[in-house]
Amino acid sequence: MKIREIISQYCINTEKKGNGITIYTLDVPEPLETPEVFSYLDQLSEEPLRRIWASDAYRMIITEIDGKLTVYEHVRMANYRIQLTDLQEKYEVQKEADLTDLADAFAFAVGAHSYDLRKSGTLYISHPMDVASTLLKENASIELVMAGLLHDVVEDTDVDIGTIADKYGQQVADYVNAVTEPEELREPATGDKARTWKQRKEHTIMDIKSADRDVKLLSCADKLANIRDLISELRMQGEGFWDNFNAAKEEQEWYYRSMLEAFATGPQSIEDTHAYRELKVCVEELF
Repeated sequence: MKIREIISQYCINTEKKGNGITIYTLDVPEPLETPEVFSYLDQLSEEPLRRIWASDAYRMIITEIDGKLTVYEHVRMANYRIQLTDLQEKYEVQKEADLTDLADAFAFAVGAHSYDLRKSGTLYISHPMDVASTLLKENASIELVMAGLLHDVVEDTDVDIGTIADKYGQQVADYVNAVTEPEELREPATGDKARTWKQRKEHTIMDIKSADRDVKLLSCADKLANIRDLISELRMQGEGFWDNFNAAKEEQEWYYRSMLEAFATGPQSIEDTHAYRELKVCVEELF
């Protein structure tokens, strides 16, 4: 549901402050689902006592604390950012255990990918590092960031999904599995390799359209890291660099634009994230 509809239906009090903030107190009979164009802030929430959402697009913050549901609407982006910072200082706790798990996942990814190289010639581990960095900037959960580091180990190495679950928990394994191509699609191509590439990408697009928000964000971070590398290589090599790929430039464009559409599809759209917006800019730059 859209936030304006929620306010219209459930607002029991409105208070306008002199600093450009309007505060709505809501009485919602059912547990609030994440409104459209809002992000649920896992790191600031502690269910069932506290849940917090935010939307850069609307400059709104929703807090549900001890059962009291409040919407803060900011006229000025600066004040919106200040409130987010205040909430982070009050509630965000970076647990030492989380950092230890993250370091362990990084070491595991380094070992799994070993000295594998990207098409650019750089060590492969640079790619999952980029993905994890994007997720950290999105304030993603530690489990999603770990999945960012590990997202290619099942698809590209001998590690199986059970090992991920045993070492890092089922949630991380589920995230990794959600962005891993089915084994049958990873079989060595026979016949027209480009056709096999198209089939794989069509499968990915369909899966992402119906995926939840976290999986979409993980996949988007992956595509963003890839397209940044493509732009860099284009600048270095010129148009001839497209010859390094199984699919032509036109097919690559179809894929990236289709993924943008998939990321924006449905109530779990990630159009409000920085990663999506940057990916959209990069697609326009590359194609």
